[in-house]
Amino acid sequence: AGAALGACLKDPAKWESQAEISAGCKDFIAINDACAEEIERSCSGMAYSDDTMVCLTQWTSQDTLSAGCATALPKKEAKEDASVDAEKKAWRDKRKKARQDAQDMMAKEKAKDGKAEKKRRRRRKAKADDDL
Repeated sequence: AGAALGACLKDPAKWESQAEISAGCKDFIAINDACAEEIERSCSGMAYSDDTMVCLTQWTSQDTLSAGCATALPKKEAKEDASVDAEKKAWRDKRKKARQDAQDMMAKEKAKDGKAEKKRRRRRKAKADDDL
């Protein structure tokens, strides 16, 4: 879905029926628009996903955010997120690890595919040389 979902949400002509977008949803759309570069760079392009806000507010260093993105994000409350219980922290850590593992697996597959392609090229070249 990603950014295409945002385009759909912003264009009432694409909706199946009339609807009213909530203020919270409008705020989320505004954050995705203001932080599009950061989402692409730091959040693996996870625009309009469950992890967009977590990525921007917790996994991404605040000093790497543009001024517009930092302004669009909700302000941290004076009381730090001490209310996050151990169970929720464990869940977040598990999701973050699963995402990282998936990214690592994709990078490994991409590297393996690259090696296989090189082997195929070498075989084709050797066969072509043998045919000469």
